[in-house]
Amino acid sequence: MAENLYIDPILKKYSDLINANTKVFKRTYFGDPIRIGSSELPALILSKVDTSVSNHTNVEDQHDIRISIVVVTDVRDTINDEKTMVRGVSALYDIMEGRQETTYALKTESLLGIIRSNVELDPGQNLRTDLSTMSRVSYGMTMDKRKDSSWALEAILEITAQFIQVR
Repeated sequence: MAENLYIDPILKKYSDLINANTKVFKRTYFGDPIRIGSSELPALILSKVDTSVSNHTNVEDQHDIRISIVVVTDVRDTINDEKTMVRGVSALYDIMEGRQETTYALKTESLLGIIRSNVELDPGQNLRTDLSTMSRVSYGMTMDKRKDSSWALEAILEITAQFIQVR
């Protein structure tokens, strides 16, 4: 019998937003997977980092949910024997925070552009991206993280989602 995996509805809301605005990802994961097949790259991974709950009013709680949005790319096809720059890094920059050449404004299909241009995810349910907290993008290369004897380029965008709930 197939196990029904829980998909957090807030992570799903972010996934729907991202995938409606860019078609670059072959697969979306909820929670950090151990293994990703190369045919599923570039992949999008949405995970919760932590959740803080505090009083908002006498009858409402405020939930601040730190979310990690990870992009994993495969750079094997960009590597050759020449001593040239690996193009995969530039592609990852473009996916995460691509900018217009003349204005430096974020591209509408970059992850940072999508998140920062669509603050209200579900106004009826009080779900929004908290722009008062820092959105941070970091980049790195991993070895053997996703598969033995493999390496990949990964970028992480950390954001904070905010949700107001009646107790």
